[in-house]
Amino acid sequence: MELFLDPTPGRGATAALYEQLRAAIVEGRLSNGDRLPPSRELAAELGISRHTVTTVYGRLVAEGYLEGRAGGGTHVSFAAESERRRRRSAALRPLSVPADRSFTEPPPPDGADLRIGLPDPALFPLVDWRRCVVTALQVAPTRGVPPAGVPELRRTLARWIARSRGVEADPANVVVTASAQQAVGLVARVLVRPGDRVVMEDPGYAPVRWSLESLGIEVVPVPVDAEGIVVDAIPPGVRLVYVTPSHQSPTGATMSLPRRRALLDLAARRDVAVVEDDYDSEFRHTDRPLEPLFRLDRSGRVVYVGTFSKILSPSVRLGVVAVPDSLTEAVVALAAHTGGQPPAVTQQAMHELIGSGHLDRHLRRARRAYAARHARAAELVGELVADSLLLPGPPSYAGLHLSARLPDGVMESDVLTRARQAGVALTALATSWSGPPGWQGLLIGYGRADGAALDDGIGRLRDVLASSVVRR
Repeated sequence: MELFLDPTPGRGATAALYEQLRAAIVEGRLSNGDRLPPSRELAAELGISRHTVTTVYGRLVAEGYLEGRAGGGTHVSFAAESERRRRRSAALRPLSVPADRSFTEPPPPDGADLRIGLPDPALFPLVDWRRCVVTALQVAPTRGVPPAGVPELRRTLARWIARSRGVEADPANVVVTASAQQAVGLVARVLVRPGDRVVMEDPGYAPVRWSLESLGIEVVPVPVDAEGIVVDAIPPGVRLVYVTPSHQSPTGATMSLPRRRALLDLAARRDVAVVEDDYDSEFRHTDRPLEPLFRLDRSGRVVYVGTFSKILSPSVRLGVVAVPDSLTEAVVALAAHTGGQPPAVTQQAMHELIGSGHLDRHLRRARRAYAARHARAAELVGELVADSLLLPGPPSYAGLHLSARLPDGVMESDVLTRARQAGVALTALATSWSGPPGWQGLLIGYGRADGAALDDGIGRLRDVLASSVVRR
């Protein structure tokens, strides 16, 4: 590394060299175990006396920053690493940290990954995606990504959501985002001020709740049942309602048609905006799909949000939001100032994937695979319910996970901890509640567990639950 001695008069070379070497160690530019140049070599390089260098080395050794090794020169010592950790630990502190660590902790090795929201990477259409990326790279990018997204993709997405979900939106009102959370954040910022009240399902999708709270918005929890959010429990004075009607996150319930109409009636009467996160709607295994709120809306108060994280992979980082005419200009302007648009290559590749029919073929294949896993997971969970190891959760007809309640006296945290020790990774339900948990339960994902892996994972979970009931 380069060393620069301060030539300021009155400042000695010894003090300058000492301060530079100590700062390099503390700040991490010199790491634990790094070897320093021999004193004679460093003195010649800096044009100072060797005595100056040996004096500085000796002082740093005495203070624990360096150590001399017989025949091996002078090295940064372990004490310097400890100092660096102390310095970093004294940095700025966050006001809050999301409690759900299930996605930051890797699944147990050789275990069963039953976490929710994770599609199977083995089903990813790698060959088709690679071809689409190569096609997108045939033209060098000559401009920045437009704040609303690449125009070709916006037109393609407008046709896609109209064909696949019955959501009729003009391409001019379609904005490309990096995720569903980003889409919700954009809409919330143009509609809601800090201190305003926003309704969320309880339990609900925790990342959106954390995002809204970080903006200074008051999140009002409203309970859900087997038909979705309880509309009659929505209090007056709220500006926006965020819902996941297709496959409620996390319980898996589907919002009934009467409940959908009741929510839209309330929004029209009270002048409330509704954000419809079409979570997991692409994977409906039983029962017929219900019309989206956006399609049923007659007053222009619904914003439609979708994502490709479950269809393809979370790493694709691409979503879509369809907004009413009255919001388009504000949402696009905010997107221009906040950035976060997916790369142009990713957007062009998605345009190719949809337009070529590759995405449709992938979805047909993925639906067959996930439908089989859903049926098997429902069967295995049903056996646990029959044996009184679990209580039934809301009926689930779609998505990549099931929910179930725990018997009275069995604690979710205890089950999750011992399940991980048994090699089973699950997603915590507790973080989905806005306040104290209304009930203890489990979220069992089958996106990354097929066939034998699903049987093995739920088999291990059975042993954990059996011992929990006995302990209770």
